[in-house]
Parts: sequence; structure tokens; C-alpha cells
Amino acid sequence: MKIDKPFESLPDIPLVQMERYTKCNYFWDNSVRKKGEGAVVQLTLKGSAYYEDRQGRRRVGPGEAMIFQFEEESVYGLDDACELPYEFCWISLTGGAGLLSLVQEIRSLFGSVVQMKEKGEAGQLLLRLHQDFISGNVRDRLYLADCAYRLLISLYREQIADIQGIDPISYGRHLLETQFRSPRNLKEWADEIGISREHFTREFRTRYGETPACFLRRLRLEHAQVLLRNHSLNLPDVATASGFASPQTFYRAYKNHFGVAAGQQR
Repeated sequence: MKIDKPFESLPDIPLVQMERYTKCNYFWDNSVRKKGEGAVVQLTLKGSAYYEDRQGRRRVGPGEAMIFQFEEESVYGLDDACELPYEFCWISLTGGAGLLSLVQEIRSLFGSVVQMKEKGEAGQLLLRLHQDFISGNVRDRLYLADCAYRLLISLYREQIADIQGIDPISYGRHLLETQFRSPRNLKEWADEIGISREHFTREFRTRYGETPACFLRRLRLEHAQVLLRNHSLNLPDVATASGFASPQTFYRAYKNHFGVAAGQQR
């Protein structure tokens, strides 16, 4: 097999850097920065800065990070209301359509200023990467690609954890979307969320237009359909891999939903 352009589809981390400012002489306008496709995650360690876009200006203090892309209409920096000295660590992420999609999803769900605790999983990974760059201990492109995805995924998890007590229904939807392959039932998920199954069902249906049971079943069936079309797994294994408690439950649900037996899908 000939590989003409290895790693072309993988993300990269060109730079991780730490900076410190003691005067309000720090400002960037992303709309005039021509750097190609990519994103930056900038964690505040001490002091504060501001980030401003069409949604307004927000402070970014310790334990928070701003996320932005070049050539977008946003600015950031220091003004008289910011606390000095401003110390921060930033990471540049480039390449990989999947990585940029994840960046955009995080921003669309949680905004461009997000929680990022210095001692959290994402914060510790960022600081460890900074040390790797200082020491020259960056092993290879595959290592960087793995770190880039882990950083964003752990950042996503941190935001979800923060909304559990604030918005248990949204948190519950997240659990179903990311854990539907688990054979757990709704009562077990409701217990993890911290509310009753009845309350979860009622509020979920009001907000999203379907019950969590229907939402969960649809996710499992759509996943099973992908497996049937693209893999050679036998039907019981498809049922297990899609979160169904038994093959018989899977067979009935599949035919009721798609109008055709699972065995005929192939």
C-alpha cells in the first residue's frame, strides 16, 4: 500500500505556549489573522482577560478558557477592568475535519468561554503538553493527534458535569446520547441524574417532543441499522452492541420501527 500523504487527515498541535502580561497592551483581532483552518484554546491561570464577539464581551478568569478560530469576527485582550498580571496557557489546534467539528459543537453548546479548571483533566493535559514542548518531548504526530482529541473531549465532559445540577434534563439527554449502547434502563439513568423516572420523562417530553424511552430506542435502532449495513456481525451481536437487553427485544423493535426484519436489512 502506497501512502502519499501520511497524517493528512489527522489534527496537529503546532504550538503550546505560556505567556504573562502586566500592562493592558495585549489585544488580538481574529478577523485579520490569516492562519488557515484551526482553533485555539486559551486557559487563564491568573488575572483575567476579555473575549468579545457578536454575543457581547465576557470576562475570562482563572479556571476558564476562551475558544476561538482565526478569521472569525471576535477580539480578545486586556482592558482597564481586567485583573493583572494576566497569565495564561494557549494551544493551537489545526487539521482534521472531525476535530474542528468538535470545536464548533463545544462552542455551539456551551459558548466560546467555557469552564476549564487548571487541575481538571483538560487543564492538566494542556499543562503537560506545554512541558512536552519546552522539553522537546513531543513524540510524534500520532501522539499529538491523540492529545488534541483528548483535550477537547475532556473539555466537553467538564462542561457537561457542570450542568448536571443546573439542568438535569439536558444532562440526562447527554447521558442517553453518549451511553445508549449500555443496556441500562431509564430508572438507572434517572437515578444517576438525580431525579425520578416520571419527572425525567415528563420534562424531557415537554422540552424535546418525545419521551426519553422513544429517544433512547431510536438511537439504538439507528446505530443497529448502521451496523447491519456496514458490518458482518451476527444479529445477537448487533443487538448487544446497540444496547438492547436481548436479541428478541431488538428484533421486535427493529421491525416495528423500520417495517422490515433486521435479518432482511442486509
